[in-house]
Amino acid sequence: MPDFDVLMQEWSPEMEHALRDVQFPGPEIDMHPADYTRMICAMLDIPCHKLANNKSVVESLHVLFTLFSEFRQNQHFQQN
Repeated sequence: MPDFDVLMQEWSPEMEHALRDVQFPGPEIDMHPADYTRMICAMLDIPCHKLANNKSVVESLHVLFTLFSEFRQNQHFQQN
């Protein structure tokens, strides 16, 4: 899995603009949850390797939620 410090780096202005303009697919998409996870992780540059029993999906989700938690903590500290 990638280093969190790398994932926490600021995105380029182009990427920020793209994330504002492009909607993430919502719950109405007809897709298996594991495939949906792979797609969202790919959009955020979080790898999701092929492992037995979708273990990589669980690991990628762990990275995604940890990253989200770190961003929230940083956002909270910047506001105070």
